Amino acid sequence: MRRRLFLAVAAGWVLLAQKRRSVAAVIGGSRSSAYPLTALPAYLDTIIPRDNSGSASDFGVDRQFIDQASRSRQHMRLLRAGSKWLDSEARKIGAGGFSDLDPSSREVIVERAATARIRSLPRVFFDRTRRDAFRAYYADPLSWERAGYEGPPQPKGFPDHAEAPR
Repeated sequence: MRRRLFLAVAAGWVLLAQKRRSVAAVIGGSRSSAYPLTALPAYLDTIIPRDNSGSASDFGVDRQFIDQASRSRQHMRLLRAGSKWLDSEARKIGAGGFSDLDPSSREVIVERAATARIRSLPRVFFDRTRRDAFRAYYADPLSWERAGYEGPPQPKGFPDHAEAPR
């Protein structure tokens, strides 16, 4: 039993190391270490646009991203490299940067990232930030209220559990 546990833990460490190397290969070195994150709020608002429950930046998701990334050099490098890519794609169509584009042009660039090759920078950036954006957005109870969701049943419980269903 101990040998199996050791092998499982060792395999986990090997897989984790490979994943870190592959992400580092995608985002590159520190060339983009000082690149500004000005595209991030517009990008996140393209993924989670304003509707009856507000956009990603309305809920401070962009600030949460920057706060979380400030604790992880690799995560910050990914955000900076992705922001640089977004701005370069915007410049290809004549804009000063991603945040200067209209919403439909932003959607085209975000779709390009979503459909890029699996281990390319745009795809890794899109997959990671999309997952993290939805997690941060729906962690805020205000997003539940505005979407008509009353929240989880606990800690309120089910006070009418003994009654017949309606």
